[in-house]
Amino acid sequence: MGVIVIIMLIGTMVSISWQAIVPREQLNSDVRGLAAALQGARSNAIARNAEFRLIYDLDGNRYRTMTPYRVGGGLWTIADEQADRQVTNWQQLAEGIEFSLVVVDGEGFDEGTVYVRFDPLGAASDHTVTLLHEPYGNHYTIEVLALTGLIRFHEGEFQRDPPREEEFE
Repeated sequence: MGVIVIIMLIGTMVSISWQAIVPREQLNSDVRGLAAALQGARSNAIARNAEFRLIYDLDGNRYRTMTPYRVGGGLWTIADEQADRQVTNWQQLAEGIEFSLVVVDGEGFDEGTVYVRFDPLGAASDHTVTLLHEPYGNHYTIEVLALTGLIRFHEGEFQRDPPREEEFE
C-alpha cells in the first residue's frame, strides 16, 4: 500500500512539473519560428539582391514572407505591384499565443496588418515584435536592428529608447 502511495505522489509531481513546462515551450517554439522567418527573409534579401518583406497579421495572429518576384514568373521576374508578388503560406501562432504589440520605427501597432522590409544590404525596418502567451501572461520580445537586420531576444516586454540629441554631439 505504501509503495502505491509513493508512486502516486511521484506521478502527481511529474504531472505538475510537466504542465509548468509545456506553456513556456509553446511560446519559445513560436519565438524560434518567427525568428527563423525573419532571418530567412533577411538572408534571401541579401542572397537574391532584392527586397523581401515580412507581413504580420495582428488580428489573425499569423505571419508570412512576401518575395519581390511575380506570381508565376519565376525567380527572376520582379513584380511591379505589391499585389503581384509571391507570398509564402501563413504561419499561425500556437493557440493562446498572440501578437501583443509590433513597433515599427517608433510607431506601435496592436491590430491590422503590418509590413516590414529587408533590403539587399541586410538592413531592415527597425522593429520589435512582442508575443503574449495569454493564459499565463508571459511576454517575449524579438528586436530587429535597423542597420544590420540582426535579431535580438528579450524576455518580457521590451522597447528601446529613441536616441537623444546629446548622444550625437
